[in-house]
Amino acid sequence: MSVIPPGMVFDPNGVEILSLYLPMLIDNGGNVAASLGEFSYLIKVSNVYSCKPEFFFSNEEPDALGRGDHRFVFSHREKIAQKNSNGKRPRRGVHGSEGGGFWKSSTGDKSVVDDHGRVLGFLKVLNFYEYRGNNNNYKKKNREEEFKKTNWIMYEYRLNRENFQEWVICKIKNTGRKRDAPNATMDNDDGGLVQEIEDLVSSLVED
Repeated sequence: MSVIPPGMVFDPNGVEILSLYLPMLIDNGGNVAASLGEFSYLIKVSNVYSCKPEFFFSNEEPDALGRGDHRFVFSHREKIAQKNSNGKRPRRGVHGSEGGGFWKSSTGDKSVVDDHGRVLGFLKVLNFYEYRGNNNNYKKKNREEEFKKTNWIMYEYRLNRENFQEWVICKIKNTGRKRDAPNATMDNDDGGLVQEIEDLVSSLVED
């Protein structure tokens, strides 16, 4: 398996997702191996609405694998009203044995436009709300005190089509996770690396 070099992260922008990755995955029936080859691990094929977001981070790989602090998922959406072929509302409730939750949009659809002004598709930003306790009777959970907003956020990309789009690419990340500060090593080094740099600068000035 090919590995992205350390320091490089797979993080395509909206235009790249909607012009390349999403159409390619749809055309290949979700076969990431046929679409991405040895880099197929970079996009997971799963129903992002069937499990809590932390599921996609349960087996964390190092950043050297190019996945960083986010995950990309090629996912299927299901309409709430099956009888309405043009319905635009997908099911976003997560129901499981350990309690569930739901994804709630925090923005409307935002157009993703290429350099020629063409609308390739749309982006919707969603937050994950978790039900309190293990009671998963979601039909009765309609009061704010019965769920809480989490730090999980999702960017959902869909193509610009007239009918309901069943296939999307989602980018999931936890905004509450803290990454190590870039200068942490230097700040915490008692006369080590920082002192070496200062000595080098001093010698250059003296010369």
